[in-house]
Amino acid sequence: MSFLLFTLISCQDDPQVSLNVSDEMEFSGTFETIQSDNVSGSVTLLISNGHYESTTNLPFGYGAGRIELSGNTINFVDTAFFIIPALYGPAYPLSGKHTYNFDGQHLTLWRKKNVGSLIYNLQVVN
Repeated sequence: MSFLLFTLISCQDDPQVSLNVSDEMEFSGTFETIQSDNVSGSVTLLISNGHYESTTNLPFGYGAGRIELSGNTINFVDTAFFIIPALYGPAYPLSGKHTYNFDGQHLTLWRKKNVGSLIYNLQVVN
């Protein structure tokens, strides 16, 4: 829990840069669950012209659709939803509303889930 609080406080101290979802940007990084099912992995995010694609290293880890911004909230409206077999469990591609911070190079996204929370730490790929 202290790691999550430190991360969120650190993100709030970083200078906020506007994330333009009309631009083409590519990100790569990691995700992890906090005080939850103890899952972590790698994630990619491609933003272009108001749309996104997201993949994780987990089975069925793909999401795509529209992306919407409102203040420090980003909403991934997933239109490529797959019904994931119970055998594999959650795949954690970006989907739904997240709080975010972007400093021009690093994009941090987090949200509460039904138990615990989920955090993504991404960096711009040049």
